[in-house]
Amino acid sequence: MNKKLITYFEQLGFFVEGNNAYGKLNGYEVSVNVAIMDPVSPVKFHVNLYAPDETKLTIANAIKNQGIKNLVIGADAYGIILGFNIPLTIGKLLNTMPEMLDKIFAIFKNYDAKGEGYCPICGEPLKENVKKHRISWSMVTLDEECVSNLNIAIETRKNDFKKVPNNFGRGICGALLGALVGAVAFMIIFFLGYVTSLTSFIAILLGSFLYKIFGGKPNVAMIVIVSIISVASMVLTLYGIYILDATLLAPHFNFTSKGIQAFNDMMTIKEFSQEFTTNLVMTLIYNLLGAAYEIYRLLKSISR
Repeated sequence: MNKKLITYFEQLGFFVEGNNAYGKLNGYEVSVNVAIMDPVSPVKFHVNLYAPDETKLTIANAIKNQGIKNLVIGADAYGIILGFNIPLTIGKLLNTMPEMLDKIFAIFKNYDAKGEGYCPICGEPLKENVKKHRISWSMVTLDEECVSNLNIAIETRKNDFKKVPNNFGRGICGALLGALVGAVAFMIIFFLGYVTSLTSFIAILLGSFLYKIFGGKPNVAMIVIVSIISVASMVLTLYGIYILDATLLAPHFNFTSKGIQAFNDMMTIKEFSQEFTTNLVMTLIYNLLGAAYEIYRLLKSISR
């Protein structure tokens, strides 16, 4: 976490660990997560509170009406999520943070959202010696009965998910369609003179989306299938481009061959071979980098 952010949260009395912080603010338990590379909400707050779902929606709308720039608001079963973007510098964000938080927490109070000392799920007063539970990056103090009910619900969802068919055939059709779009993007960008991981992002992102839309099961198998198809499609597209190129160039080097044989013949020409090998290596590197990021993102999305 940035030193300025660490200092700011420590001054508030928060406990800072890595990119996370936890503490109490204006009568509410608050968790903070900092991900500087997040382009939307690099600084996120989770405020533990209880309010009916309708009231949470009203609270979110009331916060939006404050006109706070670059603020993303959400809600979950445990409270309200606030996503702050960094306007220009972290220093500028921290200068405006106290005023923004005062406005937001005043709205929580105005709508009688229950904070510290109350379970954010059932709204009942917390008993002594209750435990804090880590949920994603936030720390939430919950009533033990609610924890038990949550675990039962989670186990039920896991069992229900296991019963869902994989539908590999349908999913692969979706992955192939996504790879096709990625391949077209690859050709366009390649003919503009670039090799980039962007096409892999497109292929895997769209492939995983269509895999699920077509009825495929969102699990680890989906990630493996989509990744392999997407990266393979980029490499095969590169081969296709150079096979066509070789067919056009072959007559200039006294070859009468076409297609794959023309490609094999042209690979004996140093300039052609070097250019193809260089672009193949770059394609593999960029697409594997793109695939690695998307695999990481997909693993997070399917984690239960």
